[in-house]
Amino acid sequence: MIESIDFDSRQFVIHPLVEGVYAAIATNGGHAICNAGLVDLGGQVLAFDSFISPQAATDLLRFSMQRFGRPPSLVINSHYHNDHIWGNQVFTPAAPVISSDRTRQLIATSGKEELEWYSAHSSERLESLRVQYKNATDEKHRNETLLWIGEYEAVLEALPHLSLCSPNITFENRLEIHGTRRSASLTSFEEAHTGSDTILYLPQDGIVFLADLLFVGCHPYLGDGDPFKLIQALHEVSLLDAASFVPGHGPVGSIADVKLLIEYIEECLQTARVLLNAGDVSETRINELEVPEKYRDWQVSMFYPVNVKFLCQCLGTAESEHPAP
Repeated sequence: MIESIDFDSRQFVIHPLVEGVYAAIATNGGHAICNAGLVDLGGQVLAFDSFISPQAATDLLRFSMQRFGRPPSLVINSHYHNDHIWGNQVFTPAAPVISSDRTRQLIATSGKEELEWYSAHSSERLESLRVQYKNATDEKHRNETLLWIGEYEAVLEALPHLSLCSPNITFENRLEIHGTRRSASLTSFEEAHTGSDTILYLPQDGIVFLADLLFVGCHPYLGDGDPFKLIQALHEVSLLDAASFVPGHGPVGSIADVKLLIEYIEECLQTARVLLNAGDVSETRINELEVPEKYRDWQVSMFYPVNVKFLCQCLGTAESEHPAP
């Protein structure tokens, strides 16, 4: 049994997995937003993702120094979304940043556009969210609003000195990293959650860091990928010899959480098919949908209608391109 870790941060909680492997689980309302990981490979420390802000990344660096006596010597970017990469500058240039080829391309294009949007709109979004939080009538809504408040507070604090640091080492499909203590395997899945998503697998420890291929206890965001390729990726991940599955959002999960997310996507697809067959895919109709009971306690419930709408568009496009005979 690994002892609990006493580390003071408002951004995340350290979850020890095995000796030398730690998940940093984002705190609601903090400035991390996504989860990250630290792995002692032996001779070098690897960081998996760097959060949305240098503030949170600085705390991860501080934990690395406290626990290992050294900063991360490698940083992995799982995909291009800002909540996983905007802390890069805390670790570079001393530590190279590694990603798939496609993720590096997306950081330079879509990632740049994302930074421009947040620079222009974060102040007004934060003001609106604070009003929503004040007027929220139930605890679940308040907690969900607090998550977004933390995101925009983090961004506004970081923007004056934020720089978009692109990966300087890239790979295609698969990369092995070997230390004196353990080995790490990086595998990229194309067009699943985004154009490219990298997972980190520690075969000797039975641990896999999945970033946003997996959400635990919260609705995923499906609108930047392909639901069928995401299901395929999750099926492949479920075959790994692993006991701990670290998601991009939510607590550390198990194989059961991987299978539950597959069920969620399949049920959302079925709901979209029903709406398409009924000829009613209006925004009003989609917003009237009730979240299925087994997902009703999940956080970020606003993603449910967003996901169904996106899947209606996906299925409608597929049918128009490949009409039934």
